[in-house]
Amino acid sequence: MDENYVETINEFKSPPPARKLIRKAIKEILPSKGNWFGFALSMITGVFFAVAVGFSPDTVLLLSEFSDKLIAVQLALFGCIFTVYSILLAFLNDGYMKRLSRIKVENKTSMLKNSVSYYESVLFLYFVDIGITGVLMLASSCLDPSMRLTPYLYVDNTLASIGLLVYFSFTFRVFYEMKSTIYNTIVLFRTSIAYKFIDFCIEDCDKMEDNSDEHKA
Repeated sequence: MDENYVETINEFKSPPPARKLIRKAIKEILPSKGNWFGFALSMITGVFFAVAVGFSPDTVLLLSEFSDKLIAVQLALFGCIFTVYSILLAFLNDGYMKRLSRIKVENKTSMLKNSVSYYESVLFLYFVDIGITGVLMLASSCLDPSMRLTPYLYVDNTLASIGLLVYFSFTFRVFYEMKSTIYNTIVLFRTSIAYKFIDFCIEDCDKMEDNSDEHKA
């Protein structure tokens, strides 16, 4: 059996539990050498919205409105990602999967495994984000708009802003990840086209050789 096939079987035969996939998904958006811009942009945007909502006299009402609108956007994007994942499975034909299994990327896994793992991570990222937004939406709709955490308003505003900073930064970073999702889809699609035309060239060369043999005969 081909060594690449054995490696691919080992990569896919035992799916990790969901909690490990979620941890791996979170790592996709942590700051690293290649995604500092997305992380910084998400933090800056998160600070702006966290301060605007956290120090507002109507923090609970604003959070309820924000979460209601955000969850609608998140569900729409999750549907788009799921559709892209389905399309990806559609054009992963036998020949294309064989070729992707032979291409090794930086972490020494196959391009096939790397691509599938990335889309799994993105799906889990949106799942976590939707779950957090749903909890916030329910909590903000149940809380009394005038509730206080401490006797000091400034302390309450600061605590709310810190919590909202984490949430908004995470949410905007997940939104920004859509850029990488689109890019990875384009890479796979363009690679698929390139391999199809390689097959066309091989077929044309075989036909030319057959015609040449017929003429010689």
